[in-house]
Amino acid sequence: MANEAKYNEIAGVNEKEREQKAKHQEQVEKEQHREEVMDNFENNIKNSFNENKEQAHESKLTFDDSVIEKIAAIACHEVPGILDMKGGFFSGISEQFGGRSLTKGISADVGEKEAAIDAAIILEYGYSAPKVFEELKRNIAQSVGQMTGLKVVEVNVRVDDVMTKKEYEIKQRNNKDEEYNNQENYLR
Repeated sequence: MANEAKYNEIAGVNEKEREQKAKHQEQVEKEQHREEVMDNFENNIKNSFNENKEQAHESKLTFDDSVIEKIAAIACHEVPGILDMKGGFFSGISEQFGGRSLTKGISADVGEKEAAIDAAIILEYGYSAPKVFEELKRNIAQSVGQMTGLKVVEVNVRVDDVMTKKEYEIKQRNNKDEEYNNQENYLR
């Protein structure tokens, strides 16, 4: 065995073997590098395609706040114990000039998937405010959710006045009479 090792050393067999191993290792490393480059290239192409695909065809359903306010207002009028909604300054002005604001007393904050509703109501005397509140929350959430798919995450109700049904009707009649008189005086 000692002679074989000596012969291999003189003949350069060990050196050739080392060179072959080194070349083989170099080829293996080149092949691995090439595979990594190809994999990265393929992944980049796929990611780029997916990004472009997602960006190019993004569909959305959105709602203006006034749409949600209108749905919520109609839902409020369906709840027993609510005589009317209490509007702000601008809805009062529009009503004096013959318009009726359907969204009077309602404001909505609408996001992509959720909505928050604020309502100002006139409660009918004799009704339980907490029970009316619970019914109102349920009815608004159900109506808005069913029609729009939005989740109502918050409903805030402010009771601005309490009246009997008769007192409310008298006030409405007086407001109409006053409105009629104002229009008559304006036309003269």
